[in-house]
Amino acid sequence: GSRIEMKFLEDLDLEEGKTLTMDCPVCKGVKKFTVTKKDDTILYNCFRNSCTVRGAKRVGRNVEDIKRKMNGHSVQKEIPTFQMPEYFSNDVRSEEDVVNFIIEWGLFDLKLFHDVKNDRVVFPIVRQGRVVDAIGKALDPKAQPKWYKYGKNASYYAFNKYEERPFTAVIVEDVLSAVTVANYFPVTGFALLGTALTQEHILYLSDFDRVVVALDPDALRKTISHSKELSNYINEVRVLRLNDDLKYKNLEDFNKLKELINGNKRVE
Repeated sequence: GSRIEMKFLEDLDLEEGKTLTMDCPVCKGVKKFTVTKKDDTILYNCFRNSCTVRGAKRVGRNVEDIKRKMNGHSVQKEIPTFQMPEYFSNDVRSEEDVVNFIIEWGLFDLKLFHDVKNDRVVFPIVRQGRVVDAIGKALDPKAQPKWYKYGKNASYYAFNKYEERPFTAVIVEDVLSAVTVANYFPVTGFALLGTALTQEHILYLSDFDRVVVALDPDALRKTISHSKELSNYINEVRVLRLNDDLKYKNLEDFNKLKELINGNKRVE
């Protein structure tokens, strides 16, 4: 694909978080080209099928951006608030079934709540240090739904155990798989909350050098379309064909993932 002139992108007066729609500078497709700026990355994409122009470019933050950030304006704009229900208890050690759940899934490093009313273990979803949403897993195996999201503010759950962000993200089916994979590997576990890949997902994932798509064995079509889409923005996108959800720690799946993380491209 042709690379868009960086100068062209930088000359556009892009406002943080806003998307601009215009004619494509390469194929001239009318109103087919979108550009979005988020933090120090510009995402651009031509929606015309025959045009290959798309990508993510890092740009230096300009002084105005930095000033706005310092004054906290853009931060306030971005972070939605979430009202914790009063039936969330943070005393998770007193309930035997909650403790057993924490032990079973290795959730020792997480701040969790217990939804006492519906008997769920609740994972807060944090952005920039603030809880913006929460997702709960029913403790009764027969309960429906198994997973319940309390708010509308978050489209993903990400977890890693490092100060520095690892350079690999692994996209998984649910929160427990995200925590499991980050407990065992030097990666960020990334759970899609919902099936579609959104702009918010892409913006977050475009910070990684490598993304491994490791969704359910029965979600192959979704896996392939996600990996195609992401390869427009990320250097290395790999697909891991699983035998089982990563949270079940299937040995063959873990070995394949280890190979991918170590940069081995041929994993069958």
